[in-house]
Amino acid sequence: MMNRILYICLILMLTACSSKNSPKEVSRKEGTPVVLSQAKGFSITHTDHYTTVTVYNPWKPGEVYDTYYLVKDEKDEVPADGHKITIPLKSMMTNSATHLGFLELLGELDKVTGVCNSNYIYNPTILQGIKEGHVKDLGDAFNLDIESLLLLHPQAVMTTAYNAEDENSKRMRQTGLNIIYNIEWQEPTLLGRAEWIKFIAAFFDKETMADSIYAGVEKRYNDVKMKALVLSYSPSIFSGQDYRGTWSLPGGKSYTAQLFRDAGARYQYAQDTLNASISSNIEQVLVDFNQADIWIGVQAPSLKELGQTDSKYKLFKAYKEGNVYNINKRTNTTGGNDYWESGIARPDLLLNDMIKICHPNLFPDYELTYYEQLK
Repeated sequence: MMNRILYICLILMLTACSSKNSPKEVSRKEGTPVVLSQAKGFSITHTDHYTTVTVYNPWKPGEVYDTYYLVKDEKDEVPADGHKITIPLKSMMTNSATHLGFLELLGELDKVTGVCNSNYIYNPTILQGIKEGHVKDLGDAFNLDIESLLLLHPQAVMTTAYNAEDENSKRMRQTGLNIIYNIEWQEPTLLGRAEWIKFIAAFFDKETMADSIYAGVEKRYNDVKMKALVLSYSPSIFSGQDYRGTWSLPGGKSYTAQLFRDAGARYQYAQDTLNASISSNIEQVLVDFNQADIWIGVQAPSLKELGQTDSKYKLFKAYKEGNVYNINKRTNTTGGNDYWESGIARPDLLLNDMIKICHPNLFPDYELTYYEQLK
């Protein structure tokens, strides 16, 4: 135990010394900006000696959340108003499973040395790494094992930023490690969220690869969207189920409502302006959606179990006709769900699934990826 404490103290001392030897003042240079198609939450600009990656504050429009200067040579000098990070990253800890789908597409899962809440991770490569000891589970994302994080000493920590100064974030910053804030979940569109693959790729010097991957996702998404929007039939749809007296329905600007719209389905709350959930109850949902054609996003694995949860569910037309779906096709026994991992990076697959559900004859040979019809 004493050796562990001495090791941590040594890391903190070295970090403190390095911070004192910060580079001399360098003016921020005008560079060549990377053109982004959908994403609004970050920017990338290239200069001769460094790449500037800027994360914008979604809760305070016009303000910068954090800035990173990426260099390939540690000796390169950068402006003092950001964090200098040498790329490509050789190791990183990530505190959100939503980052794993992007890292897998980029072929960088082997750089992940630490994660949080491994019981809720689906990715087989990461789970195998934990089993073999190559990847460390650092516990709850909101209450990290800071001592183990220091002993792990990754080159960077990718974390999901929130609109609050919580103690966990402060403790992470105090370690002196490079903290990379990823706010992809605040993007207003599914494609915008998927475009954050370019943000992650910049730290691995794989921007060209990310451009190609995203371009393919965007094209496939828009191509299949156009096929659905020209159809004359639009089934009605709703989502969720009751949980302790509350039924959360997707807001009209939410990702789920976007999928409904782009798949050519009718959603009663489509004109709502919220990008979060609408709180309701089973009685109101019965009034608004009892005749809806399709019901998605339930937790039950079968119609029988869903009906046993609450007999009122049997009153819905979608239940009676067996048009009920969960998102549990790609799950494991501990609770990991690939819908929340690769599904973030592949909205084209999410849309394919939704169109198959809403218009099954449009793609007769397509097999659902994330959704599963209850039997």
